[in-house]
Amino acid sequence: MRGDAVDFAGRTIPASLIRDLLTDQLDQRGLRISGAHLSGQLDLSDVAVARPVVLRDCTAERPVLLDRARFASLDLSGLVAPSLSAPWLRLDHYLLVQDARLTSEDGWALDLAEADVGGHVSLRGSRLSGVEHALHAPKLRTGSQLHLAEVRADGTVFLDGARLGGNLRCDGATFTATGVALLGVDMQVEDNVYLRRGFRARTGSDRLAAVRIRGSRIGGQLVLRDCRLTGQRALDVKHVKTGKEILLSPEALDGGVELDGLTYVGVPRDASVDEWLDLLATRTPTYASQPYLQLAAAHQAAGNERDVRRTRIAQQRDLIRRGRLTRWGRLWHRVTGATVGYGYRPALALVWLVGTLLAAVVLVAAVAGPAGLVRSCSTVEQVGHALNAVTPLAKPEGVKCQVLTTTGLGRFVVVSTWVLQLLAWAFATLFVAGFTGLVRKTT
Repeated sequence: MRGDAVDFAGRTIPASLIRDLLTDQLDQRGLRISGAHLSGQLDLSDVAVARPVVLRDCTAERPVLLDRARFASLDLSGLVAPSLSAPWLRLDHYLLVQDARLTSEDGWALDLAEADVGGHVSLRGSRLSGVEHALHAPKLRTGSQLHLAEVRADGTVFLDGARLGGNLRCDGATFTATGVALLGVDMQVEDNVYLRRGFRARTGSDRLAAVRIRGSRIGGQLVLRDCRLTGQRALDVKHVKTGKEILLSPEALDGGVELDGLTYVGVPRDASVDEWLDLLATRTPTYASQPYLQLAAAHQAAGNERDVRRTRIAQQRDLIRRGRLTRWGRLWHRVTGATVGYGYRPALALVWLVGTLLAAVVLVAAVAGPAGLVRSCSTVEQVGHALNAVTPLAKPEGVKCQVLTTTGLGRFVVVSTWVLQLLAWAFATLFVAGFTGLVRKTT
């Protein structure tokens, strides 16, 4: 058994024999055993051997203990055991726990807290079931990728503070928990985070998100494609920073989403601008300006000016609906929205100005004129008088027309022209302010 691979084909050997072999003089090729049934408890805690250890397709009656152990590499693929405890494990190369079956009735199925692996970690195809955590790996460090593809986890996959030197791959995995299904607050992932190809995460909590990676730093892409996140809150990526694009389809989210503080490079993919704006307005718990500003900045960098305006207008509408505004602040936003599109459509003020002038013409030429209330004026002069009365320009000399105020209708027309003049001045001012950006809001 020293160096050569030995297949026990299901025969039972004492678990203590493994420790004896590792602490005895060991071949350079390490220890390689497969198909063994281990009686008793396999306890390799504090064992330090600079050799590879392979225990494939083995079955253990009791939890396997690897606390503070150190090996060149470790392959426990196919392991069937109540649990695997390996906090502070140190490996020079890789850790394989593929197609394993770990079911704990009183703790964590797999504990890799503060483990340090020089290469990659692969749990591909494993079935993990824990009372609280299926995988407990806070501050796990890897030199390369963490493979969780096709893992079935009943309990939280806990990766808070992990430092991964490559990708986090969860392709085809299914995580289910009463709390957060995938919890990775303050992770650092050098490359991409892949939640795709049938990935499923479900939480039974009304408060916690199915996937919560708040505050994480991702060097590459955040990919949520062909996946399903289910819960009252499906996804929490607050204050996550990615070095490249984010690929997220709103259809992947069966629940709300936390996006405040999320930053990314480029325009979000897998969703149209309309879908993103609907996501921000209807699927986020509260109003926040940053997601809108980030989206607008992405389209600004891409040269999509039309989408920039749409995004900023949508932000202001959401601010009115859910933001913390005073009554007067809300009224002002409604006015600027209707008149200049919150400063992003100043031409609207010109439309209102033209409408004001037309209203004045109707009052003077179509109401006061036929009623005989305009003295010594032709129809053309009446139109000129109406425009002169309300337009925000200097008044010319020698005005001939005058509206008689001896009747109630005459007084109404005159007072109405005063009101229209104020409105005309207001619309002209709003146009100038909107054109120069004075009423644009970034709150």
